[in-house]
Amino acid sequence: MSRYATKDSWNITSMDSPKQIACFIQLDEQELEHIKWGYVPAQMEEKWFAYFDHGWLHLHRSWTGFEMYKAEIVLAGGSYVINSFCTERNTEKYANTNDEVDIQTFCFLIARMLLHIDVSKLKTKEVLTQKNGIIDAWSRYGNLILKDPQRLIDNCIKSALFGIAVGDALGVPHEFSRSEDLQENPVTNMVGYGTYDLPPGTWSDDSSLTFCLAESLCSGFNTDHMGELFVRWYYQDYWTATGDVFDIGIGTRNALNKIKNGTKAEFAGGQDEKDNGNGSLMRILPLVFAIQNLPIEERFERTRKVSAITHGHIRAVMACFYYLEFAKQLIEGKSKFEIYNDLQTALSSFFKKEGIDSTELAHFDRLLQNNIADLPLSEIRSGGYVIETIEACSWCLLTTDNYKDAVLKAVNLGHDTDTTAAVTGGLAGLLYGFDEIPQEWVEKLARVGDIEGLANKLAAAINSLSFY
Repeated sequence: MSRYATKDSWNITSMDSPKQIACFIQLDEQELEHIKWGYVPAQMEEKWFAYFDHGWLHLHRSWTGFEMYKAEIVLAGGSYVINSFCTERNTEKYANTNDEVDIQTFCFLIARMLLHIDVSKLKTKEVLTQKNGIIDAWSRYGNLILKDPQRLIDNCIKSALFGIAVGDALGVPHEFSRSEDLQENPVTNMVGYGTYDLPPGTWSDDSSLTFCLAESLCSGFNTDHMGELFVRWYYQDYWTATGDVFDIGIGTRNALNKIKNGTKAEFAGGQDEKDNGNGSLMRILPLVFAIQNLPIEERFERTRKVSAITHGHIRAVMACFYYLEFAKQLIEGKSKFEIYNDLQTALSSFFKKEGIDSTELAHFDRLLQNNIADLPLSEIRSGGYVIETIEACSWCLLTTDNYKDAVLKAVNLGHDTDTTAAVTGGLAGLLYGFDEIPQEWVEKLARVGDIEGLANKLAAAINSLSFY
């Protein structure tokens, strides 16, 4: 059986009215092999189909089968080159008629979706932009299926961890600020000092406990080990930005005291209704990489156990699970609105199947029954209550179209600014990718090298069959 996708792997149709457009791209042998490889994971089948046949690369929209682009790849001067490509000009199949848009889009798809490199690193003579309306839309909706799963996970983990840390650091100086004050004088950049009098780039307990969880997952799934690292953070300043713990929630502090005194980690978190702070939601994201391929029942059970280290009430667990299921589908390449609509059906059904009381389900109505994106700012809360945080995160993500605007919108909601922006930043990082996080913000972060090292370590563990 061939390891490559072929034209017989999908129901496709050729172009009706091809137009040839000059476009030079140079490829090495490894990059050509990447392009030839055509495994189609199930979650990508509704997006794109690509195959390589007799020297030609063909790119089709898989839900219609229509061919959008094709290009001959030839050997010239010791390397492989594309000198031009053809695109569909039958406007009933493809509305665009702008050649420049097609050059930008074609190069973007080759670089980001097939080769997994930044557009600026593509060996081409074309003048390429990093941001383009049609490219932005297609990249989020139409991920190509020619993906190296290992490189995909590596990129997602890095995007998630830095997405959280940058959002957290943006919010730290403004914690407890009133929404009204921030709407009048909004935060527009990463600054320092403020609430805790700490330098720019300082992240808080949100990131610290996220990194502790990520480190623990490098050794497998063990809630007691997770609890040990959380305790080490609180009592020994482990995985802190500046060497000191300067912020901790009441529920988290109580749970870590219990663990220190001998309580097993998964039974340490409070289970009363008053114990529904956002302290487990803020750190839960790395878990998605360890559970994404498990059945939904097992994903939920592991989410429950990890949340319960500090927050054991079913409402906090459900919020964590909603967040992780959203993240899981972002990793699979789905659009944010597609995910939002899918979770309304899938999670409503799953929670009922699990026997969760209708009074608990009602707390999630604005997410599971309504369209939270339609709500005005005045109806979005951003305190420490877990429902407020998961709603605010979803609202910020759905009502913006890039990482920067999403996390700034979260900070400018006020109150629990660091956690709201960290939770939003984790999903926004997954949605838009590391390259869309402002580089000047990343460079200001405390312990940038340590965070990147942790991302690489977790990726290596997740990609190892001996762990997951």
